[in-house]
Amino acid sequence: MATYIIDAGGPWRRYHPTPVPTGWRMLGTIQADDSNVTGALGCSPAGIYVQINPGSVRLLDQRAVDQALRRIKLP
Repeated sequence: MATYIIDAGGPWRRYHPTPVPTGWRMLGTIQADDSNVTGALGCSPAGIYVQINPGSVRLLDQRAVDQALRRIKLP
């Protein structure tokens, strides 16, 4: 299972500068512990977590994101 580093106060607009689609929540920034690629952490209206970077959206390991979110406090 992947391990993620989430920064709830991270500058997610740097990675997703366009308007947020209706129903989506932006939760900060996310980076896999084995990667140097940081992106915006988004949650869809269906509760699916994704990493958003300019030109791409990547589905994340949902259980690993849940674990990472439990380790931090969201604003």
